[in-house]
Amino acid sequence: MEGLVLETINRIYHNKDYDFFKQKCEAELIITDDLVRLIEHKGFKVMIQDVEVGPSIRITIDYPEFEKGEMKVSYSTMIDVSKIIPIFYVQHEFEVENIDENRMGPVLDGFGGQSYTMSQADIYDKIVTFLEKQGYSEVSYTEMDIAIPDIKMPEDVWLFGPQFTVRTCLFHDILDICELYD
Repeated sequence: MEGLVLETINRIYHNKDYDFFKQKCEAELIITDDLVRLIEHKGFKVMIQDVEVGPSIRITIDYPEFEKGEMKVSYSTMIDVSKIIPIFYVQHEFEVENIDENRMGPVLDGFGGQSYTMSQADIYDKIVTFLEKQGYSEVSYTEMDIAIPDIKMPEDVWLFGPQFTVRTCLFHDILDICELYD
């Protein structure tokens, strides 16, 4: 998979094949409905962040809140699916209400590739099985943040840091290719 990732990034950003990128961004991801049905079947709240023309879709799953005594925990899972090449990334998150009198913030939170609950683990297994059957490969957090050398980040873009990564190249339209190259 690493070869395809680097080959595609080279094609788009070094060889400036913006037509390829734009064509992929304009394509509809046909697996979305089936993937959402798989998740909704479990009764979780599902939201799709699908930019009409963009390099990826994001599906967010919110699980029922856990509450025991004063402890309240929210869990969610985000699935990013690239439209550029068949790769996806899954991130699990949690947020705990911080009731410490000396707290610095209202919540304690975290995220990662590992599930925090059995519900997250169960739906993760189903998502991975479904997407792999469709020809997609999972990329890890580490793989998503591999720096891509020799591509200059526009000066007015600071949200993603000073360098391009696999995440910014294949899941975001940082250079506004879809808007600028009509």
